[in-house]
Amino acid sequence: MDTIENVEHLRESYGAPSERALKKQLNRLDKHCRDFIARSPFLVIASADPSGRCDASPKGDAPGFVQVFDDTTLLIPDRLGNNRIDTLANLLARPGIGLIFFVPGINETLRVNGRACITTDRALIARQSPLVVGKPAWHQDPRAAAWPPPGSC
Repeated sequence: MDTIENVEHLRESYGAPSERALKKQLNRLDKHCRDFIARSPFLVIASADPSGRCDASPKGDAPGFVQVFDDTTLLIPDRLGNNRIDTLANLLARPGIGLIFFVPGINETLRVNGRACITTDRALIARQSPLVVGKPAWHQDPRAAAWPPPGSC
């Protein structure tokens, strides 16, 4: 079987990306990104463990459960689940993160890549409480993932 071993060979097979494709990559969350995130009830978080094994974890709640803190920071709440904490443990070891947001009925997605930190900052967590429709406050897990956290990462 023939395999591709380097980027040059890969580029020969695919050609150059279009100008439109290159312009899609932003270093800040613009209005379109903010609106898409606000409408999204579902995302997938990609992370990798210390050995490099990848994991993709679904996260969902009412639209707006992920908040845009500023042009480069997202606040992603941790919800009660199966307590495997795979993603959180992965982020402690390797803070690189990939997010893909989905909005039902829209045939596009939004990808966000960067570094993540886990925070127990009560002020950040409190910002998300009103967004949890139908879940009593005592069900809130006192953790949130911030990408990247305000101030440092």
